[in-house]
Amino acid sequence: MPLRFRTRGLANSIFVALLVYIGVAVLIDRLTPQDIRLDVYAALAPLVAAALCTYRQAVVVAVIDFVIMAGLSGLSPDDPNTVNRVSAVLGNALLAGASIAVARLLRERDELLERLRVTGEAAQRALLRRLPLRSNDVVVDGFYVSSQRDALVGGDIYEVVETPYGTRVLIGDVQGKGLRTLGAGAAVLTAFREAAFYRRSLTSGVDAMEQGLRRYTRSTGEDADDDGAWERFVTALVLGVEQQDDQVARAAQAVPLLFVDCGHLAPFVIRADGTVRELEPENPGLPLGLGDLLERPRSVQRVLVPAGSRIFACTDGVTEARAPDGTFYPLADRLGGWASLPTPELLARLRADLDAHTGGELQDDAAALVMERATAGSGPSADGPPPDGPDGARREDGSATGRVSG
Repeated sequence: MPLRFRTRGLANSIFVALLVYIGVAVLIDRLTPQDIRLDVYAALAPLVAAALCTYRQAVVVAVIDFVIMAGLSGLSPDDPNTVNRVSAVLGNALLAGASIAVARLLRERDELLERLRVTGEAAQRALLRRLPLRSNDVVVDGFYVSSQRDALVGGDIYEVVETPYGTRVLIGDVQGKGLRTLGAGAAVLTAFREAAFYRRSLTSGVDAMEQGLRRYTRSTGEDADDDGAWERFVTALVLGVEQQDDQVARAAQAVPLLFVDCGHLAPFVIRADGTVRELEPENPGLPLGLGDLLERPRSVQRVLVPAGSRIFACTDGVTEARAPDGTFYPLADRLGGWASLPTPELLARLRADLDAHTGGELQDDAAALVMERATAGSGPSADGPPPDGPDGARREDGSATGRVSG
């Protein structure tokens, strides 16, 4: 947004300064010999006001400048340089009129940009909802930073869906960055949201996401190479959290977490005792869009997470953030130092530290999520899960998120 709309207080200060400037220029002109013309410099004030002040302020400055110049010229009828005086008045009139016209054009442009910003923000928020997101089982908080200036979203995606089978959490990274990746990201998100309600198996939902991505790329053809192959791919991590009875969950010493890794960064477990452990997948899969290259179907990994823990997941915009000297961001070390912090403070520290590490210049879109168990009554209600869980595994009571009270 333009400077005057971002900092209204600064525009007001400039407006006052310009009025003082006009007064000083006129005062000096009256105190110096008449053959030394300084009042014409007051004509700069309307132009500056048009660029940096509001429309009304620019009109006020232009009118004041013209009235003062016309009045000063009329006070000196015996001035031998009458032609110069008339020229000064006309010149100021032209500059005042031009400054008002420029100020009006800038105001109309700003109004158009504001409408486009509001429309764009609504469209982007329809793609990615605001964090934190809640389900009956978990609370997922985090942050998202687009590498493209003035954009709210880009190549990273996330979602939390409450389903009859439990909560499904997605974090992903579309090949590329910025707004040009929105189409592929929207295709994957749409498929994920739809499949989460009708497919118990996490792998079945992942297959639906891959099919959605292929349909998108084939329909647009934007990623086809010379041989007709589609190269757009999306790394993704899909987590499954089973519904459980609150009493059983509170008594559980360890709770199950299901996840499918599609070429994405492994998540971290932040334990209640302050230790951090990376959940290395046994069979890391290929990104969405490259499933045809797999020799065997994608598999679901099931791990037991200690009660009271949290799950941290992010995109490579965090881990590959570079300092000016080229060093990567030490995520694991930072998480270890902040493991005892509450989730909002941990995320705030991480976001600020990323800015400090990169000098405020992230090279890629960055997203980070922290998943923890929802407190009683904090999430929406949902139908209880069927007796059998994803991939035919028998369900067990317990939560896959952190912050489970023991």
